[in-house]
Amino acid sequence: MDKNNIQPYDDMMKDLLSGSKMKASENLKFRIMQQIETEKALAPKKVSSAQPVINNMFAIFGIMYAIIGILGFYIYSSGGMDALLSVKFFVPALFVFAICGMYWMLTAYDERRRSRQKQD
Repeated sequence: MDKNNIQPYDDMMKDLLSGSKMKASENLKFRIMQQIETEKALAPKKVSSAQPVINNMFAIFGIMYAIIGILGFYIYSSGGMDALLSVKFFVPALFVFAICGMYWMLTAYDERRRSRQKQD
């Protein structure tokens, strides 16, 4: 059907039904709005879990870089620039990096698991 042909029929139906519909009292409208606002206030708030993961990331990787910096300073002061470019520095630095990375991944996984349990 053509959209123009449907429009007059819709207008006629609205006119016919407008006389038969009941109007709500002001008291009823007020009580309904009050109920809606009460339900909104009592509904549990959704907590965003992105912030703790980012805070944990900065803390863990900050500590990691501090440990690697202290390790580098110690190796530089005891062996010079050649010691910094040797296995004597890279193996412990890689070890610290791996441990901190795994710790961060486990922390992020645990935080995600806890946030899912709170939502359920």
